[in-house]
Amino acid sequence: MRIVVLFLIGFTFLSCNDSTDPVNEVKFDRTAFLENYANSYIIPGFQEAANKAEVMHLAIEQLNGSSDLEEVKQLWKDAYLSYINVSQYNIGPAEEEVLTKSLVEEVATFPVNITAVNAKIDSKDFKLNDFQRDTRGFFTMEYILFENFNESSLLYLTEISSDLNSRIAAVNKEWQGDYKSTFVKNDGTSAGSSTSQLYNEFLKSFESLKNFKLGLPLGLRPGQTAAVPGNVEALYSGNSLLFAEQHFKSLKNFWLGSNQKGFKDYLLSVEGGEALVSSTETQILAVENAFSSVSPSDFSSENLDGNVSLIDLHTELQKLTRYFKSEMSSLLGIAITFSSGDGD
Repeated sequence: MRIVVLFLIGFTFLSCNDSTDPVNEVKFDRTAFLENYANSYIIPGFQEAANKAEVMHLAIEQLNGSSDLEEVKQLWKDAYLSYINVSQYNIGPAEEEVLTKSLVEEVATFPVNITAVNAKIDSKDFKLNDFQRDTRGFFTMEYILFENFNESSLLYLTEISSDLNSRIAAVNKEWQGDYKSTFVKNDGTSAGSSTSQLYNEFLKSFESLKNFKLGLPLGLRPGQTAAVPGNVEALYSGNSLLFAEQHFKSLKNFWLGSNQKGFKDYLLSVEGGEALVSSTETQILAVENAFSSVSPSDFSSENLDGNVSLIDLHTELQKLTRYFKSEMSSLLGIAITFSSGDGD
């Protein structure tokens, strides 16, 4: 079974409040709030991600031997770290449409289907318009660069790099164009509004970190009896901890916001919000402290099963769930529109 960076199916969320109305009347300028997220996070984030992806792709096109391989590996890592910062913004130009999945699914699916990838390389079948998203994207590139680099795999690497670069560039172009205006004008809180989409994608990204970058590889998901080392993100490059930390940092920065126009400030505008903000910040610190106890080697196949440091990190993320999900949703009156179930 293939695991996508972002799994949305198979969960059941039990809301603490069935109403989509906030506990208190919210007096908050959501237009300025949305404009700030667009200007401070989304637009510059996609611009940087697009730039890094292009630099990586150009280097791959010029790659003609192992002498330049280390440089390309670094450019790959830089490109993915940059992409992590926008991986939660699967709305508008990055959302699922007909046969195209959300951007995060199209470019960041893991684990890689090694058998299928090798078959494509051997047959020189480089078609990318299929449903095998676990044979392309950042992590198929990782497999080739760090595990299976040769003259034949370089041809496929170039093709999937071009595909990835084009997808991110297309999303960036729309945000640089007219989509920002559409996003900012949609300033309600009902399902489909920009605020609702932002919040729900934030939660999905948080769940992806907790459940699928940690819980599933550690064997902590319902029905599991042992760790599954092959389901670790960044299996071949040894960057699992680095990427997980960047993922959480991005989520934290999103929640904090900037210019007093973020979700933290949104919460402070309602009764009960100050207490929730305090509890959330305390638990964020607990997660950061748990991260500090983890080492890169903890994600290795020989250390993963029963790893105390990673289990503790997963536990602290689980504790944060109630604040990010049920309590925040209830106070702000923003419905959770995807199915999830962590017992919160």
